[in-house]
Formats: sequence, structure tokens, C-alpha cells
Amino acid sequence: MKRCVMLFVAVLYLGRSFSQEQSTKLDDSLMLKPDTVRSIFLNAKPPILYPIMPNHSNATMGNKILRGLGYSIGLNLTLASFLLIAPDNITMWGRSDKFKLSVIKSQYISSFTKPPIIDPDHWYVNYVGHPYQGAYYYNTMRSQGAGMLESAVFCFAQSCLWEYVWEGGMEQPSIQDLIVTPILGSVVGELSHIATVKMAKNGYSWYEKVVVCIINPGYALNNGFRVIHRPKP
Repeated sequence: MKRCVMLFVAVLYLGRSFSQEQSTKLDDSLMLKPDTVRSIFLNAKPPILYPIMPNHSNATMGNKILRGLGYSIGLNLTLASFLLIAPDNITMWGRSDKFKLSVIKSQYISSFTKPPIIDPDHWYVNYVGHPYQGAYYYNTMRSQGAGMLESAVFCFAQSCLWEYVWEGGMEQPSIQDLIVTPILGSVVGELSHIATVKMAKNGYSWYEKVVVCIINPGYALNNGFRVIHRPKP
């Protein structure tokens, strides 16, 4: 009986030591990749991503929001200008009086007093264009060192501004866009952020710079292609 008790205590002690050792290794592994989606990439060979120090990472959240807002306004002005001159078979507005102030005012009142609708836009506008637009909003914050949550909230706010302010004078806010832009946009944005940071391992080749400018222009605007690595703990 005494031997059984001693054996049981020994097993408990060894198990606890092994657990502590594994926990320490896990903690060390996590410290090497503070800027990753840990739950998805935890089991891969560390470091998963090569931690970088983005520009403005030490700025206050208020400064990051202002900078992200500036970049977002630039995109929105470009999109709004394009939509105003685009043919109706793209915008699906179907209105010849879209430049009349009285009509715009009436539509703004409708946008803010009536619920959003399911819009008739083409699939590539709703499910390609809007996720890309949302990813841009997301990464104007993420590429400054903001977290996933802050970037996603910023993306949601910009999506609402687009539907109700930028486009609210032309058409009723869209149910699909209010859902797709922030949700799929944040997913696409995080994936493009991961790809961008992973390419920074050995610096960017010319074709990687082209890819980053396409999939993650917010990163290129905020950081260029100069890579500063965080020191490992």
C-alpha cells in the first residue's frame, strides 16, 4: 500500500512538472508572435509571423483613428466620384435627377428615417467590392499596430458612414452592405495583414511590393516597405 501511494505521488509530480514545462514552452511561443491570430496558427512552427514594428504603433488610439479616417476619406472621395459618373447599370440608382439638391435632401431624410433595404446591386459589387472596401478600412488601423478588435470596430463605423453619409443621399442604405463590408471586410483585412507581415520576413521583393499595394494598400500608405523587426523577448 505504501509503495502504491509513493508511486501515485511520483506520477502526480512528474505530470505536474511536464505540464509546467509545456506551459512555459507555450507561453514562450506566444511571446514570439504577439500580432497573430493565435487560435488558428498556434500549432504551426514558431514564429508563425515575423513580428514587425509598424509606423505609429506607439501613437495614441486617437491619433491612429484620425490617421485611418484621413485615408478612409481619401478612398471614399474616390469611390463617390466614380459612382457619380458611372453608368446606371453599375450603380443601379436608375435616377436622372441625382444631382438635384432637393432630391438628395429627400433621400437623406429617407435614409435616416426608414430601415435599410436589400439592394439590387451586382454580386461582384456586394461580395467582392464591399469586402475589399472593408478590408481597406480595417487595415488603415491594423497596419498602425492596432488590434483586431479596434480595427474591426473602425471598419464597422466606416461602413455605416459610407451607407448613411457618403451614399445616403443617393440611395437607401443596403442590408447586404451593412453586413458584408464590416464582417467579410475584417476577415479579408486580417488575412491580407497576415500575408503582408509574413512577406516582411526577408524584406519585400518588387513583386511582393506590387501584391501588397493591391491586397493591403493601407499598409503601404502607413509603412511603405521599410521593415523594422521587434526584438524577440
